[in-house]
Amino acid sequence: MTLEKKGPGFDEYLAGGFLANAPILFFTYAVKAFLPEEVPFPELEVASILALSLGGIVAGYLVVRRADRDHIRTGLKTGLSAFLVNLAFSSIILTGTPLQYTLLVLTLFCLTAMLGALLRRITAKKAS
Repeated sequence: MTLEKKGPGFDEYLAGGFLANAPILFFTYAVKAFLPEEVPFPELEVASILALSLGGIVAGYLVVRRADRDHIRTGLKTGLSAFLVNLAFSSIILTGTPLQYTLLVLTLFCLTAMLGALLRRITAKKAS
């Protein structure tokens, strides 16, 4: 009897969604702690995009480790789950989130999670 490796389940995608949001949440709380009353400046926007991208890449990479095929599709699903978790957090924390912000977050999470999935596929090929 051989054990077949299955793709990630709902709980892995949900964990990837929470993991992808961790860097941006930590960054947001740190900025609020150190600069509570100041208006955010453009450098913070670039840093927040980098934090969001880092979370997407790491989550896509780690969730794809559970998959044996369809790496890009798994990365896309991870990005969508990260977006849904972010949307839930944003609806609780923020009020009146603009559509441009929502689309930016969706695009970044999907693209960076697929990039993480691609990186996993490349590193898995080199290791074997």
